[in-house]
Amino acid sequence: MATASASREPLVPTINFSMVCPGVYRSGYPTKKNYSFLCALRLRSILYLCPEDYAESNLKFCEEHGIHVLRFPTEGNKEPFSDISEPLMHRILGAICDTRNLPLLIHCNKGKHRTGTVVACLRHLQGWSLVSIFEEYKRFASDKARVGDQQYVELYHPIVRLTPPFVAPWVTVTPRATLVTSDRDLVEAEAVQLGYSLLAPDKLLKKGSSGGGGGGGTVAAAAAAAKQTTAAAMIAAPMSTSSALAAAGSPSPTGGKPPQQQQQLQQLQSPTSQPLTPAAPMGPGSSNHYPSSSTAVGSAT
Repeated sequence: MATASASREPLVPTINFSMVCPGVYRSGYPTKKNYSFLCALRLRSILYLCPEDYAESNLKFCEEHGIHVLRFPTEGNKEPFSDISEPLMHRILGAICDTRNLPLLIHCNKGKHRTGTVVACLRHLQGWSLVSIFEEYKRFASDKARVGDQQYVELYHPIVRLTPPFVAPWVTVTPRATLVTSDRDLVEAEAVQLGYSLLAPDKLLKKGSSGGGGGGGTVAAAAAAAKQTTAAAMIAAPMSTSSALAAAGSPSPTGGKPPQQQQQLQQLQSPTSQPLTPAAPMGPGSSNHYPSSSTAVGSAT
């Protein structure tokens, strides 16, 4: 037994490693000396936040162990003009909340700023107070903490697409968050954050349908207005992800019915609930909601 223990390769955690919540971990950039430790975590996915190409040795390791690499290239929140794209952050959180990707490791370079910002935004979905969120962020960033990161987190309102029944049990309904179950709803919610709507105004349509001979012109005007607002939303905040408009701001109202929302979330998380959209389990080479290891999900704007 002593000989077997002596020959066993030691487990070396990645820099700034920590558990975020069940099935979700955070760290800095893994190297070859960390591979045995990563194997012990039995990871299904690695969420990589840097814009640079992933190391070939890491890609080979992930391929050999059936680990999917989800790439979300971000530049970080660097003053004065560089911020993480909010639509990109929405999709990062959506990937983290999908149980088909868990266990999952989130990492950037040092595991401080980009990773810290993502984890801080994730805490909004768990009902953490800003004081607790910033305390955790500073614990990993130490004297390198960025005011820009903290301002971003304070103003950020998550819009997250959930795919029932693949919803992590630790996701919580909060007034700050908007939870949707389709790409269409996600894009519409992002447009609403910008103050636009992808749909014709209901009041104009109703007025047009009951206004006799003059109604046709009103309906046409409503359709034209909807077309203009859609184009304006695309121009105002473009994004490399082909199915989304960029967005920033506050979430749509929750309607003042937290108990009903909580019940809806429990239904989404229930293993017996039916998916609203077809979703196949993730696997190598599968055509699924997220890209393969060689494809970047989006880029920071």
